[in-house]
Parts: sequence; structure tokens; C-alpha cells
Amino acid sequence: MDLLKGELPQNVYMAVMTIDHKLEVLQPFTNDPALLRKAMDRATGSQNTDFSKDTELVRSHLEQMLGPNTTGAQSTQGQIDNRASTLAAQGRNANPADLATVAMAQMLLQMIQTEQANAMTEGGRAEIYALLDSVKEQYRLPGRKAILYFSEGGFTIPQGMEEPFKTVISIANHSNVSFYAVDARGLTTLSANQAGIDQLKRAAQSSQDQQTGGSSQPVRPDEAQLFDTAIQTTRANTQSTLANLAESTGGVLIANTNDFHSPLRKLAEDIQTYYEITYNPDIKNYDGSFRKISINMSSSELRVQSRSGYIALPPALAANGNVLHAFEVPLLMALDSPELPRAFGFESEATHFRGPQNQPVCDLVVDVPLSDVTFQKGNAGQFEGRLSYVALLKDSRGEVVKKFQNEIPLNVPADKLDALKASHFIYTEHFDLPPGRYTLETAVLDGEGKRISARRSSLMMPPLSTALGISSVCIVRSMKDNDGSAADFDPFAIESKVVSPTLAPVISKADAKTLPFYLVIYADKSVAAPPQLVMEFSRNGVVLGSGSPALGPPDKNGRIQYIAMAPVAQLEPGEFKIRFVVTQGSETAEETASFTLQ
Repeated sequence: MDLLKGELPQNVYMAVMTIDHKLEVLQPFTNDPALLRKAMDRATGSQNTDFSKDTELVRSHLEQMLGPNTTGAQSTQGQIDNRASTLAAQGRNANPADLATVAMAQMLLQMIQTEQANAMTEGGRAEIYALLDSVKEQYRLPGRKAILYFSEGGFTIPQGMEEPFKTVISIANHSNVSFYAVDARGLTTLSANQAGIDQLKRAAQSSQDQQTGGSSQPVRPDEAQLFDTAIQTTRANTQSTLANLAESTGGVLIANTNDFHSPLRKLAEDIQTYYEITYNPDIKNYDGSFRKISINMSSSELRVQSRSGYIALPPALAANGNVLHAFEVPLLMALDSPELPRAFGFESEATHFRGPQNQPVCDLVVDVPLSDVTFQKGNAGQFEGRLSYVALLKDSRGEVVKKFQNEIPLNVPADKLDALKASHFIYTEHFDLPPGRYTLETAVLDGEGKRISARRSSLMMPPLSTALGISSVCIVRSMKDNDGSAADFDPFAIESKVVSPTLAPVISKADAKTLPFYLVIYADKSVAAPPQLVMEFSRNGVVLGSGSPALGPPDKNGRIQYIAMAPVAQLEPGEFKIRFVVTQGSETAEETASFTLQ
């Protein structure tokens, strides 16, 4: 405060800001010591640490002072230069002090707008994940549960967080949890829609500037974010987020009042007085389909809370908190449709191996080319995409015995986007699976593109055996170092490396001279003779020849993990099949692999 005891030099300006998780502005740039001291006292001497209203007043004042940006300049200095040129063209001299004031105001306004956008994004993300943590374990408690959620104004749902917010509602309904939201601000003088109106005005002004500026003008940051700003205007009313959360879970919102006694008393009555009806659906086929629930009431005065539906899963899979995530609904509906959608290409396959006790082990592989995934430009030059999948493994009766699902956010800098799109997303999961015939149904969602593809394939799991055997044959896409993330006895872990497989590959002769295949041979420990491998090549159904590569000795578990290198440089383009035939004494086992050479 010693700095503000006397008058400030004419060319010295100061602003007062606070930082406590977010940036707030209490006093814009000025050289009036009295205003600065007043703001400093408020920042340091007040028990109130929420200065958001101060920032809103400063922002409103700056916007009124500056008016719309019609100069077409991209930077603050460019806007100042254009203003000076405009005055000169009118025969007037620019006042340096006025131009400096405008420059500081524009700089401060941009700081406030950027900080508010970042704060809404980070705050909304933190709130949604905290809400998710508050409900995801409550399925363990029987009966109806209620969460009384106090919030000062609610929160914004950031772009890319729509599905997690829907997941909060889905898990709450599944766990029989109702949110009763309370806007603790009470009555306010600001309209709940004012922030959205202000953002919409800025987006409209940016759009107008973009249309009138011409192609020769550089693109300003607000013009580059025009569509993002327009989307955010529909979400700026944070109180509506609280209402959506409450009403979607059977609760109510208490807001816009300074008298909380009466609403909270009614809320307590609502929580304590209700009827609960349950029923067990007559499911004859646990096929994993999504089944909607529809409830009709005989009286309009009754209010009912219900889940939107359920997945027809066996009780063993439906237990232990397995809930329906929002991203799963369209994927399960796609798998339930008469004709599977095929909006883009991907591959999925269930392969078979043996475990340490010679039990049959299934390894699920999903291969999605990232070139088919849609990426949208986000904040700070990042590109964002979202990939979701659901895989159902059904037995010969059509019942689901295994279910896998996940949602993967993809964020990449602009300079690395092409490299990412040239790669593949590969998911593998291995698990014990009893012998028998199975069907694998897989659906993949391109979140940003809102496109779904699905496919269906079959698998025969061999019985438990100690006799000679051979695993599925996989074409190797790449080998990566085993960083310890590979699970124990992962079929694709070979010494210090992990095989990354590819499915139904199309090989270019210009890119590859040899093609690697990975397989595991399981030797019969009761036979003294070592296993022998024969590889037979055929093209378009015509046998071209065969070879017998040397095999190494089995490991302590009787496995021979082998990578075969098939020469393709001298082959003509076409459809190829390779038979892998292994013999040991009088025993024989075989598998095949196919690829296309272009």
C-alpha cells in the first residue's frame, strides 16, 4: 500500500486482480490511487473471497466503453492502429492517452473473457466428475437415496463432457438416487440467461465482422471460436443444469428465493414419503439388448421416477455395479437392429490361446483406424475426438457371457493430428472361456461424427487339452516394449515385447518386403519328438508352395511362441491364405491366416 500513498505518475496505470482457483478483476486499469486503495482493501480486508460479481461489473463496463470491435484487426495493437488511422482520415489527431486507455481496456476485457471461458470449462469438468463419484457406489445400499446438492449458481457442461453428465444421471437412476439441487445464491438481480445473451451478442458481432471484413482480413481469435461460442450460449444458464440434474433423477430444484425454510420442509416430506414399486421382468433370452421402460399414470397429480430402461444381461453380469453408461445406449441399439450399421471400417475378432493350466483362453481384439474418427478443433489449438465401443460375447444359446465397453477421449495438438490419424486404436483383452461356439458382436461409435459401425463374427473355443495344439494366428502390426502393463500370462507378451496384432490386413508391396505372423504352439509333454511346423501358401485358392521353418525349444509351460516371416516382395497381388500345420509324433493341429496383397 506504500506505493499508493501518493499520486501516481501520469503514465503509470494499475489494475487490482485476485487469483483463487480463477482470476477475478476488482478494479480495471487506472491511475487514481483512491480507487486502487479501495479495491486493495476489498481484496485483502474482506472475508468474502467470491469476487465474481465485481468481475461481471468490470466486464460490463469495459464492453460498454469499447463497443463492438469493427476494426477488423486481429491483435490489440492492430485495433489501436486502425483507430488511429480512422481518426487521421477524418482530419483528427489521436490522443495518445485515449489510445492507451483503449488498449488497456481491450487487453483486460480479453483476459476476463478467456479466464471466464476457462473457469467454466474446468469448473464444469470438476463438478461432473465429483457428482459421478458421489453416486457410482450407492448401488450397494438398498432403497431410495437422496442427495441434497447445494451450489452457488450451478455449473456449465463443457463441450466434450455431455456424455459424462448423462452418465451421472444414468448411474443415479440405476442406483435409485435422486438429486435435490439448491441454488444457494438466493435472489439475484442478474438474469439467469444474461451470460448466454452476452455470449450470443459477441458471437453475432464476430459473425458480422467475419462477413464484412473480407477474405483479406486476418481471422481474429473470437472469429475462430465463433461456433464454440454459439454452442456455449445454449449452456450459459448454469441454473438450468441444476434443474436438468434434479428433474432427470426424480428430484426438484430450489432456486430464486431467499426463504429456504418452506421449500426445504417440502423437500423433506418428499424424501420421506413415497411408494416404491419393483418388478422382475420376464426375460427369456439374456441377449444384451436395451429394453425401454414406459410408465403410464392414472392421475396427473402423481409424480414418478423411473429408469429409462435396462440391458437384458444375466444376473451375474448385471450385479456388482455394472450400470448402463450413456454412450452404450446407441451402440446396444445398433447391435439390436436387423441390419448392422457400417458407417466406417473397423475389425474385431476373438482369438483362442491356452492358459497356464491348459485351459482355453480367449483374446478379444478390436482394431479401429483413427483415420475414420472425426476430430473437431478445440481450445488452445488442440483437436478433440471421442471413440466408444461395446463388445458382447454370446454363447450358442445367444446369452451374453462377457461384456466389454469403454469411452476414449482423444486430444492431440494440431501438428500431431496427421500422425495420429495414420495410426490405429487397438484394444485387446484376454480371459478364460469355456469350450464351445460363441458369437462376438462389436459396435464402435465415432463420437464427434455421430457415426456407428457394427460387426458380428463367430469363434470356436477348443476344449481343455494337454495334447498338441496351436493358437489363432495373428498378423503383427508392431512390437512394443513391455512396460509392465501387460497382464500376467498375456498371450501377446513375448519375452520383453508385446505383440500388437492387426486384423484382415491389406498389404502394399511398396511398403513391406516381409509379413510377420505370430502364433503359439503348445507341445505335448508326453511326446519325446519335438513339434514340426509347415507353412503352406496359396493365392486365390491355388497352392504356391510350402516351407518348414525351424522352431525353438518349448518354455517351461510347453509353449513355443513363434514369429514367422512370410516374404511378399516376389508375390503377385491377390488374396492369400497361409496354412500353419504343426505335427508332433502322430498328432497334428492347424490354423490359417489370410491377407490381401496390393
